[in-house]
Amino acid sequence: MTSQSAPQQPAVPENQPYYPEQGNFVAAHAVYSLLPAGVDAQNARVLFIHAHPDDESTSTGATMGALAEEGAQVDLLTLTRGEMGEVIPEDLKHLEAAHPGTTDFGAALGEYRAQELAQALVALGVDRHFFLGQDVAAVPGGRKFFRDSGMVWGADGRAAANPDAARDCLTALNLEEEASGIAAVIRARRPHVVVTYDHGGGYGHPDHLRTYEASIKALEMVAGSDAEPLLVWGLEGEADPADTRQQAVIQGSLMRKRAAMQAHRTQIIVVDDETFQYSNLVPQKISARETYRLLQSKVPEHTMELNSLGGNGPLSSRNADIHPSVGNSVLTGIALGLLVGFIGTMYHASIWYINESFYIPWGALVALILVFSAATWNSLRAGRNWAGSLVGIITFLVIALFAFAKPHSILVLVNPAVPVGVAGTMWMLGSLAATIVSNVWVNRLRYRAHR
Repeated sequence: MTSQSAPQQPAVPENQPYYPEQGNFVAAHAVYSLLPAGVDAQNARVLFIHAHPDDESTSTGATMGALAEEGAQVDLLTLTRGEMGEVIPEDLKHLEAAHPGTTDFGAALGEYRAQELAQALVALGVDRHFFLGQDVAAVPGGRKFFRDSGMVWGADGRAAANPDAARDCLTALNLEEEASGIAAVIRARRPHVVVTYDHGGGYGHPDHLRTYEASIKALEMVAGSDAEPLLVWGLEGEADPADTRQQAVIQGSLMRKRAAMQAHRTQIIVVDDETFQYSNLVPQKISARETYRLLQSKVPEHTMELNSLGGNGPLSSRNADIHPSVGNSVLTGIALGLLVGFIGTMYHASIWYINESFYIPWGALVALILVFSAATWNSLRAGRNWAGSLVGIITFLVIALFAFAKPHSILVLVNPAVPVGVAGTMWMLGSLAATIVSNVWVNRLRYRAHR
C-alpha cells in the first residue's frame, strides 16, 4: 500500500484539535444497514451530502465503497470546493488562499481539489456527483458557486467559525437557496436513503453544521412528495450512549476508503494502513466502521431490523454482528460439543502404520480439525468467544467421560506408551488446544475486520 510521507512540520501543540473517533461506540439495538426492508442493495439509491472534498472519503468512504460493491446507486452532493483549507505538499502551497501573493480567495485550490475529488469518487464507486449550484443542484436564477467558509480551532481544541470568512461563503449565504439546491437533487435522483451530518456536524466544522441545516430544510421541501426519501441518516460524531435514536453501524470497505483518501493529497497524509493525518498532524484512525443516527423515517420501526445493506453479498459477512440470543448460542454450543465429542471419539484411534516404528494418528488429527471448525463457527455465529469455548469444553467432557467413567475404558486410552494411547492423549488434550487456537483465530479475524 503506497502512502505519503509526512512532511517536516512543527509538532502538534498540547491543546491539539479534537476529532471524534469513528465507530468507538455500538448501541445495544443498533442495526447494520442504512437501507429499509424491501429495498435490496442492487436496486437502492443512496445520496450522500457533504460540505467539502475529502469529507466523503474520511467520514463515509467505507460505507459508500461497500454500497457500491453491493450494486447500489451511490450519488454525492458536495456543497463547496474546500477553497479555504490548508495545503500539505510544499509544491502546492501557493494555492492556499492565505498564501502571500494569492488573490483568488482559493479559487485555484478549489479547482485542484475538485480534480482530487473526481479521483476519490472513482475509488469509492460513486455513480453521480454534483456541486451545489451546478447541474441538477442549480436553482433557477440562483448562485452557481458556494465558497468554503473555513474555520479556526478554539482554545478548547474544538472547531469554531472563521472570523475572516468570505461574504460568498456557505455559512454567509441564503439558507433557503442552499436547501432548494439540495431539494432539486433529491427530486432529480429520487434516493431511497439520504445521508448527511448529524446536528453536531461531525467534529463541528461550521460548513458541516450548515450542511446539516440546509439538508434538513431541503427534506422539509420534499416532504409528502414522491421524492421524499424513506430514511435519512446523520453521520455520528461524538457518540452519546444516552442517545435513544436508532443507530446504524456499517462495517464497510476499508480498501476503497483508504484509496479515496490517498487521492486527496492536498489535505490528507495516509501515514500507513491504519493511520492518517490532516495538515495539523493529529493522528487519526482509518476506520472501516462508520456509525450513523436516524434523523427521519417514512417506514415502520420494525422494518429497521436488517442484517446487511439490503443484499446477500459481501456486506452480509461484514455486518454479521446481528447474532442469535445467548440461550440459542448456549444450546448450539452444547449440541455441537456433544456431537463433535462423540464423532471424534469413534474415529480418533484410526492410525496409519507406515512401518514398525513410524505411524500417523490421522483419526485424532481429523477429530481436532473438527473441534477447531465447530468452535470457530459457533464463535462467529454467536459473536461471542465463549460460544466457541463452550464447544471445546463440552467436547473435552465427553472425551473424559469415555476415558475415565469406568476402569479400563477401550474407547479412549490415555497412555502415550502405545500408538492408540498416543492418539487418545492427542484427542483429549488436543481438544482444549484446538479450542484455544480457535479463540485466537477468531480474535484475529475480528481485529482485521474492524480496522
